[in-house]
Amino acid sequence: MKWIQSVVCSAFAGALVAGAVISSGQTPAADQKALQHFTKAVLVKNSPSNLRAFDVSWNDNAKQRYYLADRTNNAIDLVDSATDTFLGFIGKGHFTGSRPCPNNPKDLRLCSGPNGVVTDDLGHVWSGDGDANVIEAEEKAGAAVLRVIPTNGKGRIDELAYDPVDRILMAENDGDTPPYVVFLSVTNGSMLNRYVYPKDQDGMEQPAWDRQTGLFYQNVPGEKNRLDVFDPHRLPNPIKSFPVECSGGLLGLTLSGLTVGPRWQLMTVCGSVGGVTVDARDGKVGKPIPEGGDADEVWYDPGSGNYYSSRNSNLAVVDATTWKFVTNIPLGSHSVAANARNKHVFVPVAGKGIFVVKPTE
Repeated sequence: MKWIQSVVCSAFAGALVAGAVISSGQTPAADQKALQHFTKAVLVKNSPSNLRAFDVSWNDNAKQRYYLADRTNNAIDLVDSATDTFLGFIGKGHFTGSRPCPNNPKDLRLCSGPNGVVTDDLGHVWSGDGDANVIEAEEKAGAAVLRVIPTNGKGRIDELAYDPVDRILMAENDGDTPPYVVFLSVTNGSMLNRYVYPKDQDGMEQPAWDRQTGLFYQNVPGEKNRLDVFDPHRLPNPIKSFPVECSGGLLGLTLSGLTVGPRWQLMTVCGSVGGVTVDARDGKVGKPIPEGGDADEVWYDPGSGNYYSSRNSNLAVVDATTWKFVTNIPLGSHSVAANARNKHVFVPVAGKGIFVVKPTE
């Protein structure tokens, strides 16, 4: 996503404060509402505590495994999300880690890795790296890299989406000018197709695959905020686009996180306006949910029926049925994922580690 290492010192200041409050056992009065809905946050057992630079995360609900793109440790962090226990690192030392771009020493985002992370149905975990490569590894602690797949670029491969029906991985590169998306076969690692955006496109954001429609949706921030829709059987060009009117947002992002919810819903982050639902069939945009704005990763948990929006100040919770704001959880981050089978929610916090909370019932 758009704001990791380059803004750790400033953007994660709130995250460090929130983490300190929670880990010390103190609960401010303003956080009492959160405790009415969720348990107190605790660290995952044996969680790495040196986290400073990381990107988004993923939970495999079938296997109950949580994965975090950890640039600090140059690896994918693996957590047993059934027992909330850190199991170890995947592919340690094989990513670019946190590093500046050669032509811009102040940019610690667009050449760092790992970035996006997702699992397939063949026992493998995939991640984007900081040098335009997609990296494949086995889904187990201590696993080495299986394949390093070039995508013919220079900057980072950022976020990913997976189609388990056609076994196609979609990866977007927001580190190159112009940015591009690629489609890879997870069975043999071959590049199936590549779509390059116009030169004036500034950055890309989270893609998603929707089982209900069988289509990929690519978040495209900028002057023409939209979701581009890709059919895995009619690549590489988008088959249509859904405009999403937004304004503001951290680092100038007008569209960021994207996740697939229930009843044809997609949930995205519409800059500072808030979280908004988009109908995956016709692009109809729902009423903004202000508390979901200025977030990076957004996650839908079918177990609890909640959307979770990761913000630098807190984790916003929205009911996916009523589209109503539920509460804020005092965990400042930009990364979140949940295990649908036990409803545990995982949030990495800079300088602290990976926290877990769950709804109270």
